Amino acid sequence: MKTVKEIVYEFIQKESYSKNKNGLETKKIAEALALQRSNVSSILNQLVKEGKLVKTTTRPVYYKLPEESHKSSEKSCFTELIGYNGSLRNAIQLAKAAILYPRSSLNVLLASKTGCGTTYFASLMFKFAKERGILSEDAPYVKIDCRHYSKNVSILSEELFGIEGNLEKSAFVRAKGGMLFIDNVDLLDAKQQSRLFAFLDSGKLYSEDKSQEIEANDLFLVLSCSPQSSLQINRIIPVTIELPELKDRPLKERFDLINHFFKREASNSDRCIEVTAEAIKALLLSDFAYNVKGLELEIKAACANAYVRVVNNNQQIYVCINDFKSEIRKSLLQLKSSDNEIDILIGNREAIIYDKNTSNEEYYSPNIVYDMYSEIRKQYEELVNLGINDKGIENVIRSHIRNLFNKYRYYKGFYNSSNLEQLSKIVDRRVIDIITDFYNSSKKSGGINLNSDVLYGLCLHINSLLTLKVSHQRIDNDKVVKIIEDYPQEYAAAMELATMLKAKLNLELPAHEIALITMFFAELDENNDEEEHPVLLYIMHGNGIASSLKDVTNTLSHCNNTYSYDMALDLGTNEAMEEIKALIKKIDRGKGVIVIYDMGSIKTMLETIAEEIDTKIRCINIPITLIGIDVARKCSMESDIDYVYHMANLEINNMRKNEEKGNKLIITLCHTGEGGAAQLKLYIDQNSKLGMKTVALSISSRDELLRELLNFKKSYNIHAFVGTYDPKLLGIPFISIKKIFENPKEDIDKILMFEPLGSASVNYNDIYQYLEEQFKYVSISKLKNVLPNVIDELSAYFSLNEDQKVGLFMHLACLMERLLEGKLVANNPEKNKIIFLFEEDYNVIVKILKALEKTFKVIIDDNEIATIIMMMKKL
Repeated sequence: MKTVKEIVYEFIQKESYSKNKNGLETKKIAEALALQRSNVSSILNQLVKEGKLVKTTTRPVYYKLPEESHKSSEKSCFTELIGYNGSLRNAIQLAKAAILYPRSSLNVLLASKTGCGTTYFASLMFKFAKERGILSEDAPYVKIDCRHYSKNVSILSEELFGIEGNLEKSAFVRAKGGMLFIDNVDLLDAKQQSRLFAFLDSGKLYSEDKSQEIEANDLFLVLSCSPQSSLQINRIIPVTIELPELKDRPLKERFDLINHFFKREASNSDRCIEVTAEAIKALLLSDFAYNVKGLELEIKAACANAYVRVVNNNQQIYVCINDFKSEIRKSLLQLKSSDNEIDILIGNREAIIYDKNTSNEEYYSPNIVYDMYSEIRKQYEELVNLGINDKGIENVIRSHIRNLFNKYRYYKGFYNSSNLEQLSKIVDRRVIDIITDFYNSSKKSGGINLNSDVLYGLCLHINSLLTLKVSHQRIDNDKVVKIIEDYPQEYAAAMELATMLKAKLNLELPAHEIALITMFFAELDENNDEEEHPVLLYIMHGNGIASSLKDVTNTLSHCNNTYSYDMALDLGTNEAMEEIKALIKKIDRGKGVIVIYDMGSIKTMLETIAEEIDTKIRCINIPITLIGIDVARKCSMESDIDYVYHMANLEINNMRKNEEKGNKLIITLCHTGEGGAAQLKLYIDQNSKLGMKTVALSISSRDELLRELLNFKKSYNIHAFVGTYDPKLLGIPFISIKKIFENPKEDIDKILMFEPLGSASVNYNDIYQYLEEQFKYVSISKLKNVLPNVIDELSAYFSLNEDQKVGLFMHLACLMERLLEGKLVANNPEKNKIIFLFEEDYNVIVKILKALEKTFKVIIDDNEIATIIMMMKKL
């Protein structure tokens, strides 16, 4: 337990290093810590006598740390950091305060987003502790990244807490006298969290069954997690440090980071690198999902792309804007709003040259540790020797580079097939691990999508290369050249796998063996190697609603392709529309933006924006705010919770029904808009029960058709085109006129709703056979004639699934048997409420069931109709 004196001193340290550098009054300290003022005054005077605090001669008296305790300008390892005296100043001060805390350093939680430099910052904290003599020069530094143990939680427990309960082999004991850094601590399971919390509370490490314990407080513990983590560990960690995201750092720091990474690539490639000012500006204006690490990887990828152009000569590398991805190129659209500050940084230079001989400090050490440029040179020389032409070589190597950078992800999936255990009996376990890692990284990056057959085959093939030591060339050079030219993407993937095998097994594969591996991939479906994908944008009314949804979506999906716009309630429509338009331009990666919005005029804004800019926009309305407002008002007026609940459900159902039916539009097409289109419209109107509006339009003028569509979209959701050919406009689905007229008119709604005709209807033959054995009064032949049509009508109106159809079929068949037998119908206590709430549905069901009543000469009363409503509404 901390003493009150320690608590007071720690509070002053925190405040002094953040916002109250001029000191604090006794009263403020007492109020903040809920202590008696007289007790606080006594403690403060003790700390002054010990030299830990100084007090002013002013009135009121302020207590603060001695000046030398928190000078940020003093030389230390932290000055290596770009932004040490800027955006990282507060983080560094807190780190120093935690390390230099009297008696023993305070444990620290680094709560920062991915790629902000957490790992490097933790290593500098260790270095600083050694600089100041807090830790000895030979002190241990133990780092455990919980993400690396996602495959096997038990191994993580052994690493952290010891093998088979042996606490002496735990990370805590190994780090005694030094620093233990647990990265991604929010990935610990409940048991692991509990044991960690017990250590933080007591300074002791306990075995899982609490039968053993060991003192383990002689270490400096640093933990890291994401800011969105639900792990409430900051309640027992005294110091929490947040590193800023790249987008929140000043342009000057971003410029320094860009310069640093280009300098390092010049040194690594042993070539001077010339970068256009346009490319530098685009990097300054871009957002990166992985922050500083994302910036580093984009620069590395661009330099690799540019290096391919000069790999066969000694020219310097020239990097231009086209070496970057489309979203980075598009960031130049924002240039007008920031050009003054950027001009100050870059001046009137057209390019910046980075010298290969510039000394390169170790800052944000790269994750890709092997020499990428040597690898590219080696692959180039092998392909030249095989006689591949320059264009073919460039395609292969560019695919290789794309795979290299696409496969980099912070979040990796894992192959979970238990069959791998069986495979491990005949294949080296290291080979299985390498192939599964390759499988997961390829799957995540959208590269080669291996199936299990190929995965097993690859494992066996690579294992044979290890055991058989093949020395002769198994396919000739002409065949190798043909494979490379026919399958450049697959060959690049095989090269990537070969790189992993060399690094982990020291197995070096020549080009002809890589070509053999290529053939494992060649039979697979071709993959789309485009990097562009649609993105998601939340637009919601209120402060922080959309932002929170974005954060949760990105955190749980790990896709980092979701954005947000919080629409202030007092913001004008025109101003909001301009801001949304600018945001959509910024985030579009070339494949469009899907917008989820809540209410109001957002749909109109988006349709207007879609007309003004060359970006595909698709909208999904989820009116959660409107529903909430409506329910809140009902709650304030009604005391019966069930009434409010059912009324709200009724209105939601009606809203969906209007949206799905009344607000949807089917457009029939022919060259004139008359004749065929008009007849098709009439045929749909006469036979469809969906209730959708139909309009006949001309397709002779594409521009005129587009104008008509945009006009209709202001009032309707266009459900589909029906006609002789697909105009492929606005992403609207197409239904061929042939499909409409080659199928029975009874199937028209299934066709219009894109249901497969073969599987949409239920086969009742087995049910008829069963009922014929059970029933005494119902004629099965009559049942066959009438009941399927009743079910189809109910299904068309209520969108029933297969299970509901079969259940309703059995219920109605058995009802006919009971009524003909003269049995009383059971009373439904909810009858009146349900009929009141679902009056429209009640009227539809009564009308549809008349066919049954007429055929079997029975009356279906309201109790049964209420029960049917409950079945279909799942009440």
